[in-house]
Amino acid sequence: MTVVVPGGLGRAVRLREGERGRRWLDGLPALVERVLRAWRCRPDGAVGHGQVAIVVPVRSVRHGPAVLKISYPSARTRHEVRALRSLDGRGAVRVYAVDEASHAVLLERAGPATLASVPSADHAIELAGALARTLAVPAPPGVPTLAGTTDGWADQLDRQVAAAPGLVPPAVVDRARATIRLLRNDSTATLMHGDLHFGNVLRARREPWLAIDPLGWRGTAAYDAFTVAAERPGQRDLRARIHRYAAAAGVDADLALACCQARATSSYLHQRRTGGRWFDDDLLYRLMTLDHPA
Repeated sequence: MTVVVPGGLGRAVRLREGERGRRWLDGLPALVERVLRAWRCRPDGAVGHGQVAIVVPVRSVRHGPAVLKISYPSARTRHEVRALRSLDGRGAVRVYAVDEASHAVLLERAGPATLASVPSADHAIELAGALARTLAVPAPPGVPTLAGTTDGWADQLDRQVAAAPGLVPPAVVDRARATIRLLRNDSTATLMHGDLHFGNVLRARREPWLAIDPLGWRGTAAYDAFTVAAERPGQRDLRARIHRYAAAAGVDADLALACCQARATSSYLHQRRTGGRWFDDDLLYRLMTLDHPA
């Protein structure tokens, strides 16, 4: 059976990676078939995807129900695997097999229900925060740090502002820059998810909820308040949502607010430049204009 590359993955990779991405996409069906044969798996459900990877539910001879994930080549796959192995099933899916050359990984299957299926947004936020606390295990040596991303983040923000002068009030940009400078000194010794949102938390049997797709960084879980708060954009009291997440995650609420403001500012500028719609524009604007301690 030839696996068809989902259209959404194709568009995302071509937009981000250009010609190199197109070549990778062209070879992806054959790569999936090769890895399936090597790991003695067969497709067992609808093919999914994210922004960087194809996800194929499979039936493994050795492990039973599992998921084959093949990502566009980058260091992210290696860091994700290191994080998942450090967690060893604690709050996250387990790793069954890895092919570093192909950027392929065979994972424990969870879902398909996600935190988005929880009727109460408040309860879902609390569950996400509690999971962030669970994932905060001692980080293995050599993993990327949140602090180490801040120089690149600051440069990116400067370029975004220069490309869209006047789009965002200067005071909003100044607050974002202050938070980025603050995070340069983050010395948190534990893992953080880095992309924690409702779609990356799946209903499971072994534990009620398991995380997928961690970035594998060391840093404060306050950073993840943004993607949790950005869920269900119709909700109005954003400050209360951020405080709810911070309490469940065991992080400082003021820092969580600051991270939300800074990340929303960057995301708003990025979406307006690219035309992307990863987040609701109105929600981003409300988040980036939240007052918080400097």
